[in-house]
Amino acid sequence: MMVLRSESSPRYRILIVDDEELIVQAMKKYFGGLGYDVDTAFELEEAQALLANNCYDLVIADLRLTGVGGVEGLQIVSDVRQRYAGARVILLSAYGTAEIERESYQRGADAFLHKPKAMMEIAQVSVSLLENS
Repeated sequence: MMVLRSESSPRYRILIVDDEELIVQAMKKYFGGLGYDVDTAFELEEAQALLANNCYDLVIADLRLTGVGGVEGLQIVSDVRQRYAGARVILLSAYGTAEIERESYQRGADAFLHKPKAMMEIAQVSVSLLENS
């Protein structure tokens, strides 16, 4: 699947939320290289501030932002749904249980991906969601 965008394609704006700086920077570089406008956040409050002041086509968020037992990503899914009904949301987790995955879909996530996941796989899911929105 080709994930490059043509010059005539609309420019999508995405928000990446993860507490691991290396992951955030790698995703920002990768998606920026595909032609996306990319904002980043490392914690729930930062993500909520960006969501309150910007409109996003896609949000990619990690489930845990504060360590063991955290599920802040679920709150981000809810926040996105309250503000932007048409936005797409991907939740990532290395600790996702069937119950957490079910709850993420109930809150409005479009995809739940288990870490580790190759950047190209995340990009393929992202492009598919955006092109079918």
